[in-house]
Amino acid sequence: MDNRAHFSGICMEKCGGLCCNPWWGIISYTMVKANGLANLDAFKGEVIKGIRLRQERITAAYVTNERPRRALFKTPERYNVSVKEIRANGSALEINIIAMFAFRCMYISPLSAGNACLIHPAVLGGKDVRPPHCAALGAPEARPDEKGYCRVIHAAQGLNPLRGLSPLKGPSTSDASTAAAVELEKNISLKSFREGFPTIEAAADNVINGLKDYCSKNLPHLLRREKPAAPGRNEPCWCGSNLKYKKCHGQ
Repeated sequence: MDNRAHFSGICMEKCGGLCCNPWWGIISYTMVKANGLANLDAFKGEVIKGIRLRQERITAAYVTNERPRRALFKTPERYNVSVKEIRANGSALEINIIAMFAFRCMYISPLSAGNACLIHPAVLGGKDVRPPHCAALGAPEARPDEKGYCRVIHAAQGLNPLRGLSPLKGPSTSDASTAAAVELEKNISLKSFREGFPTIEAAADNVINGLKDYCSKNLPHLLRREKPAAPGRNEPCWCGSNLKYKKCHGQ
């Protein structure tokens, strides 16, 4: 039996193609924000532009290997975009962003119709028109942190998906581990989906809020401050000089 065909069957039978429905496109990148938290409205526009650019890169890369090419994805259902790290260099902020896009592949049939990949070689009589990225998913030979690694396939091979390459004890243990791996993948995907946003604009707001929160806790000197209201001319000056305002900053 062809191992790839066997494990592809496990994908659909055991987890229903969780890695494809939704398919998560994940990109990490860095943006630089000059002048602290000044001009945040303009910076939000740059964040939106950056998210949209990376979404378009993914949709452009995921097309079938045929003529004419067919795109696998339309607009993401959810945008899970957040600030992972910020480094300050004076008033400039280097912001590490991780953007996750939940796409629905147009070639995964509904659950009622078998939840199968309609462009899989097993469906097309051995012809593989999938993008290279898709063909690498669930590779039986892939190991943790390698391209194509899948916890479910790893468990189905009789290996513990949470403990490297250590073998499991017997088929029943392997079945239980496969079921546990499926449940873990479902929970991870569901959590990421729930934490995401329906629009790019809302995702950009989350980045801006993360930036404000970080500066509030770690870089308070970069926060924008409102100018205090001027006291009366004969009242003490707001600067603490113990002089009347008219003799100090009110001159």
